[in-house]
Formats: sequence, C-alpha cells, structure tokens
Amino acid sequence: MYFGGQAFVLILNAIFPTFLRMKNTLPLSAGITTPGLIGFVLFIILYFPIIYFIPAHKIQKLLEVQVMVAAATLLGIMGWAVAENGGSPGNLVAPAIKLTKAEAGFRIIQGITSVAGTYTGGSDRVSDWTRYGRRRHSSTPAIIVLFLTVILTALVGIISTSALFERYGTLQWNPLIILQQIQAEYYTPKCRAGTFFAGLGLLSVTVFVNYTQNCVSSGMDIAILCPRYISQRRGAIIFSILGVLANPWRFLTQASTFITVLSSFGVFMSPAAAILIVDFWIIRKQRWNIPELYTPGGIYWFTGGVNWRAFVAYFFGMWPALPGFVNAVSGQDVNIVWRRFYQISFFFGYLVSALLYFSFCKLSPPPGLGLQVSFDIDGSRIVEGSEAVTEKYVEEQMEKGASVDVTKVHTS
Repeated sequence: MYFGGQAFVLILNAIFPTFLRMKNTLPLSAGITTPGLIGFVLFIILYFPIIYFIPAHKIQKLLEVQVMVAAATLLGIMGWAVAENGGSPGNLVAPAIKLTKAEAGFRIIQGITSVAGTYTGGSDRVSDWTRYGRRRHSSTPAIIVLFLTVILTALVGIISTSALFERYGTLQWNPLIILQQIQAEYYTPKCRAGTFFAGLGLLSVTVFVNYTQNCVSSGMDIAILCPRYISQRRGAIIFSILGVLANPWRFLTQASTFITVLSSFGVFMSPAAAILIVDFWIIRKQRWNIPELYTPGGIYWFTGGVNWRAFVAYFFGMWPALPGFVNAVSGQDVNIVWRRFYQISFFFGYLVSALLYFSFCKLSPPPGLGLQVSFDIDGSRIVEGSEAVTEKYVEEQMEKGASVDVTKVHTS
C-alpha cells in the first residue's frame, strides 16, 4: 500500500506542477511526507473497493492483462535507464565495496536467502489459488514460471539501478523514488509524459500484487480461524485495515530496511515450506483423505487442532535465526554466530525443520496415512489403494484414524 501511494505521487507530480512543489508539513518523526500521505490515502480509496467488489475467483482475466502491463512497464523503465546512460547498463561486475572471500561468500548466501525467502512465500500461497483450478495439476507450470519471473525481474531491477547510478550518481533501488527524483530535476514535457505512464503501470502492478499475494491469502487465513463469522473478503479487509494502522512506510523507506524485510521471509517461510513438502511427498506419499479435511474432529484435527510434530519442527528450524533478525531490524548487538544463522536462515531452517518433522512422523505416525479418498463428480467418495477390502472395513479404519491401503471402492 505504501508503494501504491508512491505511484500516486509519481502520477500527480506528472499532472500537477503544484503537487510536485508541495511543501512537507509533517514532522520528520512521521516517517512520511505530506505528498506521500496524500498518495497513500488515495491508494486506500482505490484499493478497498477492489477488495470488496472483485471476488478472488474472477480476478484471472484481469491478471492476464496485468502481466502484459507489468512487463511493458518494467522493460520500459529499463530501456529508458539504459538509453539515458548512453546505451550502457553500467558496471555490473565491479563491487561497490571490498570484501574478503569469506564475507563475499556469506553475502551471496544472504542474497540467495532473500530471494528464496520471497519466492517461498509466493509458492506457499499457490494453494490459495489452486482451489479454483479445474485439474489437479493445473498449478504445476507455476513452479517454473515463478522461478523464471524472480530471476528476470531481479535482472531488470539490477540493470536499471546500475545504469541510473552511473548516469546520475544516485544509488536507488526503488523505481518509484528514482523517478520522483528525476521529476524534481528534469521536469520537461517528455519527462512528465514518461513518468506519468510509468507511474500508472507501477500503480497497476502494486494493486494486483497486493491483491493476489497479500489480501487473498491473509483473508483466507482469518476465514479459516473464524469461518462462521468471517469470509475471505471480510478477512482481507480486516488485514488491510491492520496494514494501514501499521504505518508501512516505516518499514520500507530505506534500502537496508527493505533488504531486511525480504530476508525475514526466509526466516519464517522456509521451515513451513520444508514441513509441507516432507508431509505431502514423503510421509503421505501424495495421498490425502479429502472428505476428512471437512470433518469436525477428523484425522487432520490431530490433537486439539494442533499437529505437534509440525509446530515443534517449525520452532526449532526458526528460532536460531531470530537473534540475528532482531539485530538486523533494531540494531541490537548480538554475537556474529547469530548473525550468520540469520544470513543463511533459509537453508538452515529448511534442513532442520525437514529432518525433525520426518523423524517425528516416523516415531509417531500421524493418523490416516496410506489412504487416498477423493470426491467423485456425483458427490460420492472414491477410495484408492492396492488391496481390495470391504466398505465396512474402510469405514471402520477411517473412524479409528488408522492406515489402510485399498483399491477403488465407492462408499456413500
């Protein structure tokens, strides 16, 4: 939402010279300027009706258009940046500061952790959208597409930043901010037109990224907790209101803070991703009892609604990175060992949580393993396995939560 507000500032600067020259009346402690706050409010006015009136299952057609808008905007900014620098992308090889080999190695790992953490966050939320798919494996191409998108988008950002740094001497990672700086120094008709369309494209990108990656997933999470009272749409609105109250500009106004926020995804997401992968591919061998997902107190209710194996494995994979995370966010001094754990949090958390969860499931197998139960088109249940058994036996085993291996058997 903060980036959306900055896109509005870029657009209004291009249209109204008076807005560009507007004085800041807010104190430095506010963390945002008067034009920035106006843009933020305008984004909220635009964004909240979109959340309310457009259901998630109808957004796909708009997203198909959005992919083209995003590509045209980002490639257009990169092309302009390179052209401004005389056709050169800048020096992409020589480092800005000198590092020892050990430090350089850790910085590479930290970079991978930042990108992998963000990527894992997006891939974990794929299930929020596959629920609308018509086929079981309709989301499989997304794995490759996400991988390529992360690489190409990062490359566009690096080339654009490098070219503009060499041309103007300002190292700025955020295209919204660098374009505002260009407006302040080169306010020509050509500049106004270019920054207007760039701002419009970036505004569109921000709206749909926020909708798909933040609002839908958070809305579903809240709806799962209180389904009787909260729908996905209401949950998205609640989370968006909390986002406004959090003053998001305080987290993203500096490049170092932004990198910290990106790195933090790996701290919290990699243990969760490891548990999901081990559970589905290794422990359950891709077999799910789908009707039980909707059965109160069923086999997936575990103990009081908590799968202790997953929670313990998640905690031990996450906590070693927390001291380093606190250091990165607040500056509080911690030992170098804890900072290193944070820098490689994605890999450490992934391996530790995966191994622990696998061990716990072997020592104390969760109920319902080895049974694939799906819904047929007529509403009946289909049970699949390798040994023919009676319907009565299947039902008895399901009630006990025991493991059973069966061939196709229809049960009413």
